[in-house]
Amino acid sequence: MNIKNLKVACYLYNQFTNYDQNYLHIINKYTPLDLDKNKHIIVLLKWLRSWGCRQFKNDCEDISIDSIKDWYKVNSTKIPNNNIHLIGYDLDKEKENIINIFDDLSNRLASNKNNKNKTIEVCVGPVGAAKILFALRPNLFSPWDTLIYKRLKLEGSGSGYVMYLREIQQNLKFLRIESKRNNIDWGDIFTYLNKKHNSYPKLIDEYFWVTITKGCDTKEIEKIFSDKTA
Repeated sequence: MNIKNLKVACYLYNQFTNYDQNYLHIINKYTPLDLDKNKHIIVLLKWLRSWGCRQFKNDCEDISIDSIKDWYKVNSTKIPNNNIHLIGYDLDKEKENIINIFDDLSNRLASNKNNKNKTIEVCVGPVGAAKILFALRPNLFSPWDTLIYKRLKLEGSGSGYVMYLREIQQNLKFLRIESKRNNIDWGDIFTYLNKKHNSYPKLIDEYFWVTITKGCDTKEIEKIFSDKTA
């Protein structure tokens, strides 16, 4: 991945989806999220559904609220504060803490579903857990989806998620160096990429979403753009 590939990916992400619009509604009105408050959890659940998390069913909202609130009560003091950025975060030192809060959240009950007169419990799961952590700490955490972590040969667990954060961190460090080399202001990279949010980890997730989840080759698309402007 280079800065041009990322710019193409961010452009395509903007064309393919309105996910940013849904996310911006939360960060503009409910930052920081306080998951001790039902209203904030309800807003979070609505956003999760808009991002494809079907495990948070409308008719089981009370279950989801109780589970997330209980998880937050246990783990709120363990979550790094909001001014910590992934690019400088010591993942080796904090690995076990991240694994624990992720796995605890992933295993919480999200809803129930009936199958042949049998009630089946549906958990938050690794995708839901990543998105909730991202909503809480967008400077540090990133969303992911099943296709992404499987393609990267990661487990859908806390340990797999830490490895995903490490992958994002390494890409961010490389891109920061490349930006400086190309006289691009890293502090204002979001303007360069035409993004309205300011989450560095999400930029890399957008690249993975476009290239893995949607199957686009950003290098080929960059070549097409270059040929047209040549």
